[in-house]
Amino acid sequence: MKTIWFTFLLVYFSLVSKAQSEWEKVSDSSAMISRAKADRILSYFDTLRMPKLLYSLEDRYYYLIIKDTPCYKEYYIEVDSLGDVVQSRFLNQKKKMGKKQRKQAEQYQNLLCESTPFNLSQYHTDYITRMPDAKYISGKPTYFVVKDIEGKRYGEYRLSAITAPSLIDKSLWSYLLRRLSEETEKNNKAP
Repeated sequence: MKTIWFTFLLVYFSLVSKAQSEWEKVSDSSAMISRAKADRILSYFDTLRMPKLLYSLEDRYYYLIIKDTPCYKEYYIEVDSLGDVVQSRFLNQKKKMGKKQRKQAEQYQNLLCESTPFNLSQYHTDYITRMPDAKYISGKPTYFVVKDIEGKRYGEYRLSAITAPSLIDKSLWSYLLRRLSEETEKNNKAP
């Protein structure tokens, strides 16, 4: 009886190990697809020789921040299932805003400045696709990367939208998630 039980456990653990390695291969291939799609988006902005930060949700909705002086340039980009851009908006346009919108824009600008998104020393240099020590994981897949002027990657990851602990500054993560959510909501409301 012990031999049968031992054999069963041995077969079970070998199957679980095989399934885990297959899942990791799928996860890694999805991560490379995310990177390729992000690079395609970033290639549209190659003429701007400035550091760039890109955050995406589901490899479909992108929020791009380009370091510029005196303030950042921000873009919302949406792609279809083939990766072709279906919408791109520059978000820093000065337009007539009510008092409430102006106040919210100032709060967003302060939140972004607090996070110092282009302080490259705060980022890791590996491509992270899983966090075995995460305390909480939930939501749709996201991709994040900061590229310097030379195109070197910093802070690159592909993880669930809500992963604790966060790999980036909490103010920056909050800003990116909030702004991207608002812009996708605006798109979904548009006729």
